[in-house]
Amino acid sequence: MKQKKWLLSDRQVALAILFCQLLLVVGAASLFYYQAGEPAARSALIGGGIYWVPQCLFSVRVLAFGAKDPTPRGVVADFYSGAGIKFGSTILLFVIVLKYVEVLHGPLYTAYALALLMQWILSFTLNNRY
Repeated sequence: MKQKKWLLSDRQVALAILFCQLLLVVGAASLFYYQAGEPAARSALIGGGIYWVPQCLFSVRVLAFGAKDPTPRGVVADFYSGAGIKFGSTILLFVIVLKYVEVLHGPLYTAYALALLMQWILSFTLNNRY
């Protein structure tokens, strides 16, 4: 008997990725807290947040405000605008944090890189879409 393949919707995939990234960032911050103390944990949370917040904005832009024009051109335009929002907000957050917040750079960049890596891994494996 053939088994029915279970697929997640686009929104479910986006929420699953965001949730996994949030868990990863909190886990990394916890490890930094136990290894290097509160400043390292705070820096890791900030670094993960610098990736996570723009990713949330991208997901909201692309999924919640879906293409008013459901043609391929409209969908691509939505993705480009979402990517622009994500890119701009990431730069803005890095500038604000590095200029005005006292952080430890190692934990900050480590948590950011882990969240980015989690995005790549889950995007390529969840639902075997790619």
